Amino acid sequence: MNFWSTKRQMMSYRNAKILTLLAVLVLATAAVSAQRRVTPVERNNNRTMTAEEHKRKVKELRSQGMMILGDSIVPDSVAMKTDSIKAKHMQYPLLTSAIFGVNIWDPVMRLIGQNYGGVDFSAELSLWNRLHPAVEVGVGWANDTPDDMNYTYKGKLALYGKIGASYNFKFNNSPDYVALLGFRAGYSSFSYEITDIKLQNSYWGQYPTISIPDQHSTATWGELLLSLKVKLFGNISAGWALKYHFMFNCKKNVNSEPWYVPGFGTRNSKLTGGLSIYYTLPLGRRNKTKVPAVEAEPAASGLSIDRAVDSATK
Repeated sequence: MNFWSTKRQMMSYRNAKILTLLAVLVLATAAVSAQRRVTPVERNNNRTMTAEEHKRKVKELRSQGMMILGDSIVPDSVAMKTDSIKAKHMQYPLLTSAIFGVNIWDPVMRLIGQNYGGVDFSAELSLWNRLHPAVEVGVGWANDTPDDMNYTYKGKLALYGKIGASYNFKFNNSPDYVALLGFRAGYSSFSYEITDIKLQNSYWGQYPTISIPDQHSTATWGELLLSLKVKLFGNISAGWALKYHFMFNCKKNVNSEPWYVPGFGTRNSKLTGGLSIYYTLPLGRRNKTKVPAVEAEPAASGLSIDRAVDSATK
């Protein structure tokens, strides 16, 4: 074997290896391409529903416990849950209700020994179940000897009035349950007398008494209140309130100043309570701001008969 013969054999062997490698690469590429190829699925009925077919399909799906919500087919339970979430926000009319109440806090306190107070009546409107403008009218009187005092205070029966508004923080819920933060401005014109004023005579050791009759005064004040109201039965509700008072003006007399102000309470007390019974007169119906479950039109949603069957059977 000479040099040229050996060289030809080596070239033939090299060419055979190259051809074999190319064949392996071609086969591998073909295999990968075959794996990535997506074979289209031919539908026998890939067309849009007619109106009659849509109605029949909806009826059939409902019989299976399904319904069309938007462009999807879901179980009734899911659709009802979605609908209830969207219906949570309520819209109330301008005049939702009129509410009339009587505050029995002072009469109850009198039963446990309080010797001053009165009773008041209220009327308020519920606007959008949010804003509650209100007026209150009542009467108050007193006949008490304050603790650690040397006199008896007698306040004659007198009228007082309040006006203000409250905001309902539970406006997005039923008006049967209300949480209010409000303000009232009050006014009263009243008469009183101070009797049995004991004066100590340090020389004789005696305690003569005097009186200051026929005193008259007027007062204006402000009132912040936090209250809750819950339905008891029918149109009857009960309400509890915590009130913080602050005096704007109270007329003093030459020889005295009021100890008790009708509608305000004693001047040295900033806090008081309220316990009321209410009657609610509905004035308008509430509307639910919800987006109801919609059976989508096939043309708009692109829902085909095959797609409906596929979605229903998933």
